[in-house]
Amino acid sequence: MSERLTIGLKEASETLGISHWTLRRYIREGKIRVVRIGRRVLLEPAELAKLVSYGRSSSGDEGAAQ
Repeated sequence: MSERLTIGLKEASETLGISHWTLRRYIREGKIRVVRIGRRVLLEPAELAKLVSYGRSSSGDEGAAQ
């Protein structure tokens, strides 16, 4: 099993190029689902891809409206 199942918030925020506070806000708002193991809050890489895909489609809609 070479692919990691989860990543931490710090790595996820660095990968996305956003602050960890923004990522925590997205979690609180329900924009991204997390996996909680004990006190750790982890993300599945597929959830990051969904967030990026959502952002891509949302920004495309705004551009078309102008």
